[in-house]
Amino acid sequence: MTEESISIIAIIIALILILWLYIFLPAKMAKKRGRSAIGWVLLFWIISPLWGIIVLLVLGDSKQKIREDIIEELHRN
Repeated sequence: MTEESISIIAIIIALILILWLYIFLPAKMAKKRGRSAIGWVLLFWIISPLWGIIVLLVLGDSKQKIREDIIEELHRN
């Protein structure tokens, strides 16, 4: 492998990591908590991913998600 091909591979890996950090992670975290995936992806782009993760964790599940979980739990029992 030449230095050029190693550099290209490193750039591709870095881009995949950035995409995961700025798009897939916030979307997955937001959906899991019953929040807007698109809104949180945009917020992660405006603020840093670290602050976005902290805010999502502090906010927790949306009220709608909590209601849905309670109803689902009641139907199981």
